[in-house]
Amino acid sequence: MKYNLFDSYIWKSKVKYNDKEKLIETLSKDFYKNKNKFTADWDCFVYSSFYNLEQNNIPEDLLNIIEKKITEYLNDCPEGLQIKGTYILSEIWYNIYEKNYFQEPHNHEDNFFSGCYYLKFNKNIHHQTTFYNPNYDLDFKKLKHNPYFCFEPDCEEDDLIIFPSGLKHGTKGLKDKNSNELRITISFNIRNNDLCFKNEKSGVSYS
Repeated sequence: MKYNLFDSYIWKSKVKYNDKEKLIETLSKDFYKNKNKFTADWDCFVYSSFYNLEQNNIPEDLLNIIEKKITEYLNDCPEGLQIKGTYILSEIWYNIYEKNYFQEPHNHEDNFFSGCYYLKFNKNIHHQTTFYNPNYDLDFKKLKHNPYFCFEPDCEEDDLIIFPSGLKHGTKGLKDKNSNELRITISFNIRNNDLCFKNEKSGVSYS
């Protein structure tokens, strides 16, 4: 007898954001002005707004689009993931990569789902997000690409993906070392009020 345990589900959808170029310009200016600021306690090399969530330059209309995508995702979940409760967009931030930047394999603890919107992304120049098999506790830095251990969704600019927060993932910045084109992603976390933090007051109800 064989069992297929603890499946991971990655959901992908396309985002149409009319002010995308304006936002790319704003975030790029922020990066070039402050590019020497890094998250000191992260084992990676990336420019991130994670510790400055109150002033992260993400417009309200884009937040509304992402919240609608979260609702679509919750309604489209497989039966095993249809857990009732109130879901909230708990955190949102942006990451910017240039040559030699990278994000180490990690997960998003204390959350239920996480997501990534590929605001500026050229799959011929930039690396995809890599997801790692949760059944293995490995030194992923030494792991060569193997579809049994690693998976890379075929994402393009304007794609948004949502996945379980406990699923380990990471990325490298640029495939083409001769390019200076920035890779800009907007990441977010989703919590279930009834399973995680019960002191939140609002969110998307799914029942």
